[in-house]
Amino acid sequence: MIRPKAFKYKCPNCGYSKIVKPKSDALTPLDFISICPKCNNQMERKELNAVEKIFWR
Repeated sequence: MIRPKAFKYKCPNCGYSKIVKPKSDALTPLDFISICPKCNNQMERKELNAVEKIFWR
């Protein structure tokens, strides 16, 4: 089993972000859809930056 790398969802509207660290390689399409809890806008998936990678291994 190869666990997927951690990634970040970020809202382009209000700037809210959430880091996701999958526990399994068994992901469904719903794991890649996220709605912002603050403004109900569609969040974008982003890669972690260097500092976030250090803290979210």
